[in-house]
Amino acid sequence: MADPILLAQRSWPEVRAVLAGNQVVLVPVGAHEQHGPGIALATDTISAEALCHRAASRLGARAAVAPAIPFGVSWHHMRFPGTISLSSRTLATVLVEVATSLARHGFPCVAFVNGHGGNSAAVALAVEEAGQALAPTRVLGLFGYAFIAEQAREVLPGEAIGHAGGDEAAVVMAAAPAYARPDAFVAPDVVVDQAALSAQLRAYGGVSGATYDALTRNGATGDTRPATAAAGEQILERAAERLAEVLAAFIEQTGA
Repeated sequence: MADPILLAQRSWPEVRAVLAGNQVVLVPVGAHEQHGPGIALATDTISAEALCHRAASRLGARAAVAPAIPFGVSWHHMRFPGTISLSSRTLATVLVEVATSLARHGFPCVAFVNGHGGNSAAVALAVEEAGQALAPTRVLGLFGYAFIAEQAREVLPGEAIGHAGGDEAAVVMAAAPAYARPDAFVAPDVVVDQAALSAQLRAYGGVSGATYDALTRNGATGDTRPATAAAGEQILERAAERLAEVLAAFIEQTGA
């Protein structure tokens, strides 16, 4: 596979040339928030960006990748030092304006690939607003972490899956090993009743408004200890393949 087309690396005449064969621009949407003691604050941005780069490599000249959005909606992690949060309205506005810029240049499809669950409402709002305003440019939102978790369940034990868990740690070890601290990998220290209730609410689309320190004392809900770089590589490759398939189907069916 060829290297992905990264807009940040190109000059404007090179981007004009990219436009001739382009069918979609991927915009990784991340966060800067606590991920337990073993992986860095940039985890969601790292995973979204790595997923987009690998999916774009599979799509070749049909895809390009914009710079990642490094901040997200992380108010529920603010009691853990280092977290930086935007409001949902601010993130949605940023995403709409990014899509507007890309649409003005003639890109036929913009796909936000979201690495953080807290961003979901903002991404949905941005897709709704931009999708109506920017036709014929198509705007799509995808939950990138869902692709990762789906594949992680095939290669890691169930207790590893979760926020700041082995699935996220493995991806960071594969994509940006300097951002992982394997000597600090631990089991989650959850507040059992609160974590179980939160999981039940999420299963039915509920939103509780709980802050993460009420759910887990060390910031994690998954066990990082099973994570390896090899597992992360396998997860990323499979997740990127599936993302590329979904994007190709969207492009074909919408005529983007």
